[in-house]
Amino acid sequence: MGLILWQVSRIGMLWLFLAVLATVLPLLMHLPVWVIAIPFFGLLWRVGIYRGLWGSPGKIVRLLLVFAAVAAVGFSFSRLYGLEPMAAMLVSAYGLKLLEIRQRRDALVVIYLGYFVAAIYALFDQSLVAGAYLLLAFCLVTASLAGIHQTEMVKGSGRPLVKALVITAQAIPLMVIFFLVMPRLGPFWSVPSPTTAVTGVKDHLSIGDIVQLGTSSKTAFRVTFEGEIPPREALYWRGLTFSAFDGKTWKPVSWGFKDGIVRWYGENPAWWRQDLQFNGTPFTYEVILEPQNGQWLFSLLGSQTVSPDTGMTRMQTPLSMYPVTRKLQYRVQTWPSAKFQAEDLTVSRKQIELALPDTVNPRTRTMAEQWVRETPDAEQLIARVLEFYGQNFAYTLQPPALGEQAIDDFLFVSRQGFCEHFASSFVFFMRAAGIPSRIVVGYQGGEIHPEEGYLTVRQYDAHAWAEVWIADRGWIRVDPTAAVAPDRIAMGIISLLTAPVVLAESTVTLDKYRDIPWLNQLRLYLDSVDYAWGRWVLGYQTLQSDFLRGLMGGMDFKRAILFVLAGSLLGLLPAMVFSLWPRGRRTINLLDRYYLAFCRKTARHGCVRATGETPRHFADRCVQLFPAQRHNIEAITAYYEQARYSGSKADPAVLKRLVRSFKP
Repeated sequence: MGLILWQVSRIGMLWLFLAVLATVLPLLMHLPVWVIAIPFFGLLWRVGIYRGLWGSPGKIVRLLLVFAAVAAVGFSFSRLYGLEPMAAMLVSAYGLKLLEIRQRRDALVVIYLGYFVAAIYALFDQSLVAGAYLLLAFCLVTASLAGIHQTEMVKGSGRPLVKALVITAQAIPLMVIFFLVMPRLGPFWSVPSPTTAVTGVKDHLSIGDIVQLGTSSKTAFRVTFEGEIPPREALYWRGLTFSAFDGKTWKPVSWGFKDGIVRWYGENPAWWRQDLQFNGTPFTYEVILEPQNGQWLFSLLGSQTVSPDTGMTRMQTPLSMYPVTRKLQYRVQTWPSAKFQAEDLTVSRKQIELALPDTVNPRTRTMAEQWVRETPDAEQLIARVLEFYGQNFAYTLQPPALGEQAIDDFLFVSRQGFCEHFASSFVFFMRAAGIPSRIVVGYQGGEIHPEEGYLTVRQYDAHAWAEVWIADRGWIRVDPTAAVAPDRIAMGIISLLTAPVVLAESTVTLDKYRDIPWLNQLRLYLDSVDYAWGRWVLGYQTLQSDFLRGLMGGMDFKRAILFVLAGSLLGLLPAMVFSLWPRGRRTINLLDRYYLAFCRKTARHGCVRATGETPRHFADRCVQLFPAQRHNIEAITAYYEQARYSGSKADPAVLKRLVRSFKP
């Protein structure tokens, strides 16, 4: 009996192996392969131990493996701090602990580690699919917990999974109640964000960067407007502004949002009202931004963020206080007729927005100087340059390569390009003509969901355009791409070039099959599910107060306690009903039933079987009392003992006939 209490059954080890596989496999996309190989190594070693091929590793071997794992983490990540190194250390310990399983308490340690390893996946991915997989992984870990407490005498290898599913089902109602009611508190400690690269707009712009995004159908962000959606031509989603140019790459001055003071939510610095003249009536919208690892957000020109931990720089770049490593939900107010820095630019700002590197693109400089002499008015010069683009250039996803003097080559040789070609050359031309200008990168347009009414902006909507400063008007948007390919702005790149052409390099994406009605309907449905997950689950914190106010008229401490208690009772009600439901009469083995009938016959004639008395001892007493029935008593006892205790097959009907023939 003592062995049963501490041994790990084969069924328990089977479910433990499945739990280990389920918890580490999704981390293969986020951690080095060698980290995931350690648990597999531990599993193979356990199989070898079970088959008797080798024994458990000694203490020296285990210490060497631990030191090797720590050294490998330090070598792979060049540090031992950060999310990925800490996750790698935990997974390594998880795998190496498999080598130490000798009894049930060792398996319990591995199982408890399994819950933490499964939760690591949520730090890297918070999508709906990841949430469903995480729930499955927790079920398998719980099944391993039930399995190690199931002895070999209990038949049924699927019983642990059934128990795990029942436990999970019982926990879900309470989980939902706490999700709805509990406030979202800030963490008591901080976990460094993952550093895995995420596709999206970068913090610099070189010719060809946005072309690469133009072939991706991944979602950048979604927008829900309170009221009517502005026309597509007005949907220029600003991200970063680039003012520094070294001849090849555009970058923010002083690395972007450090240039100027940031107005964080709730603050009202003096420069805010001076820089932005709020004209007209604002409209409000909510953005759900996908992970990008940067701090910059996206909004329309003339905006201010109205969500905690967000702000706006003096350059009209919306910001998050922290890098966006998971879906972020924030609200924005926009004044469509606002003027931005209309009064004047400081001397230092004009120098920044006019700066050009020496000795680059001389032909463009000469042309700009000539044109500004011929057309001194800034707005007329802009119109002339846009007409030049519209008459002589072509819009393409496969522009030819450019040389060292890239802008000269583009304006005078190739004349084929994508939005960054037009924006970069236009801003260079304007600066050479003495007009302050800069590049803005972000997204343009978006797809309106026909049923839900929200706007989805994808990576192929990435765009670059120019902003030019004109006295009394401030910074105005000028998009030279619109002069070359107006349908790109009015209808989007998918409508202009068709989805199969834009997404030719993408292997698996439903966006390529928009012309097939049922696939397009499936695409829209999956998009709406992902939108609902991001808004109501990941972004529930911003909706919680409104939801609870509509559900219960508000929320205070007493109401929260009552709601939790009522919800807990409601959630546990099925389990209580199941536990109290009558199970019916316990079934008795037919051999036992007929032997008990024999015992009742003897009891009626004065021979009562004592509690715990063996059939053989009871038979000896019956023979003394009923000597005439000696043959029948011994036949009944012998047949019953052989059938019940020897494991041989027996016919209950034979015992039934013997008992009937017994007549004391």
